Amino acid sequence: MDFTSRYCRRRVEKSLTCPSASIAVNCLQLAVCIPTIPAIDFPISLHPDWMGNLVQSVPDAKLGEMVVPGTHDSASYSIEPYKMYSAVGRTQNVSVLEQLHRGSRFIDLRIAGSGNDAFIFHGCLKGCKLERILDEILLFCQDFQGEFVIINLVAEYGRSFDHKLKKKALDIIKESLGDKMFKGPSVKELLNTPLKELTSSGKQVCIILNPRIYDDFTIGGIEYSDSHISKEYGCFNAGTWMQDKWYDTHDPKQLLEWNLEEVKSKGGQGKLLNNQFVLTPGVGSFGDIVKLALGWASLQPVYLANDLYKPLKRHGAPLLHEFFAQHPDEPWNLVSLDYVDLTPTIMSLLVGLNFSSFDIMLATVQYGNPNFFRPSMSVTSKVQSHVMRGKVLFLNVGKDFGSNFGTLTLAYRVMRKFYSIVIHFDGSSVIVLNEYNHLQAGSKEIVIEEGAEEGSINPGGGGTIMTWSKEEENGGEIEFDFDSPF
Repeated sequence: MDFTSRYCRRRVEKSLTCPSASIAVNCLQLAVCIPTIPAIDFPISLHPDWMGNLVQSVPDAKLGEMVVPGTHDSASYSIEPYKMYSAVGRTQNVSVLEQLHRGSRFIDLRIAGSGNDAFIFHGCLKGCKLERILDEILLFCQDFQGEFVIINLVAEYGRSFDHKLKKKALDIIKESLGDKMFKGPSVKELLNTPLKELTSSGKQVCIILNPRIYDDFTIGGIEYSDSHISKEYGCFNAGTWMQDKWYDTHDPKQLLEWNLEEVKSKGGQGKLLNNQFVLTPGVGSFGDIVKLALGWASLQPVYLANDLYKPLKRHGAPLLHEFFAQHPDEPWNLVSLDYVDLTPTIMSLLVGLNFSSFDIMLATVQYGNPNFFRPSMSVTSKVQSHVMRGKVLFLNVGKDFGSNFGTLTLAYRVMRKFYSIVIHFDGSSVIVLNEYNHLQAGSKEIVIEEGAEEGSINPGGGGTIMTWSKEEENGGEIEFDFDSPF
């Protein structure tokens, strides 16, 4: 057995869950045992250039009409894991640079003054300097010039922040990102300007400031007001640019219900809308205290996040998967998550919701061991029903097919071209396919030669052999079929 494999590491992390979460055992709540392996294996976790690819297929894509994945308390990863209560303060495992590579385009930075500089904070826990995070964002923008990042800068609640250090933070932002900053003048222009137009003009970053930044902010008789800061620094008031509500709950179902109510009532109203899928640790009764002491409950955000990301039962779907599968058509805009490395499937789904149509032409399944003959059965209608917004195939195989293992063969159309793919699955597999990632997943183009009327496709890998033909009655449309024993 490979003890360094993801399977073994996941089992080790699972065995450490209660001791790590337990206040009685891990009384200092050190972050040294935070889970780092997703509950569900998913091979495609990086989306570094998805916006640049999007404008090639959807040239008029606008931020106001897009689904933009984001991270909550994005720089809290920089809190040292051996600090007291670091496991309570950290809400991300990976750097801001890696979050951007994973597809996040909304970054939430909590800052306050310390000494002579501005630092990342989460509560009383201090992370790295703000400048280091801005360097990561700048590096990403230089490497991927078709991407656009929205940064929400928040003066951390309850922390002192000297007005001179606030100005220093703004000066650092302007010096670091100045040429790449969107200069407004309005949120309407941000939402309605085609993304391609923004990035082609060199604008890749928009910075909005939490209203607490403006409190007691006067230097040398100059009031650093909303209008002054927007004019001099190109940073804008988040209070007027974004609808952003934090839900103080550790109940996953309540969190999902409140977010659904918010997107239905606030979506598409001329502002950025940030839906926070973030659970908050809390103690409500003596029973909660006992559970926390024994490790049956946790103050650590990572275990609460996994309540959304892990299947509740064998061959089940995680709560967050079921939620977005049921509500993909709502006007989602910014979607903020904790521990994005633990939910690569949701990141891929959110990115894919922006792309072109993903049309399933034929889907077959073969159940059982691929080393033996297995008849193929059509599941075309069932698979088609799991294409979210007509753009992303989103299947939780154990729940949707109820099988331990098998092989799914697909023929589909993207951007007027046909492709095939063979996917071997087990009961815990999740399939997310869209225009952006399908080639990474191993699909092959089906070449329809000019003048040909029919042909066959052997997708390989133990998949179903398919045939295609041009149907004159349907205006020469290509139709796919296979030999079924049923």
